[in-house]
Amino acid sequence: MDGAMRLPMKVSSATSNFMIGVTAAASAGIYLGRGDVDPTLVAPVALGVLAGAMLGARLLPRLANRQVRWIFLPCSW
Repeated sequence: MDGAMRLPMKVSSATSNFMIGVTAAASAGIYLGRGDVDPTLVAPVALGVLAGAMLGARLLPRLANRQVRWIFLPCSW
């Protein structure tokens, strides 16, 4: 989205993350319902994802687009 549609990096990274999250949540529910997922293994990962998402949501407004680009696209330095 950043390259093809010329959206700001903050907008394109947030939109991509949201779409990946929606897809992952839908598939996780299906796998959990089928019994393919061990909740004792998944719980720590889910807590880490939650903590990272909360940190990122607080940090993103304070970062410039250039800094976000450096975080997500290290080859663009």
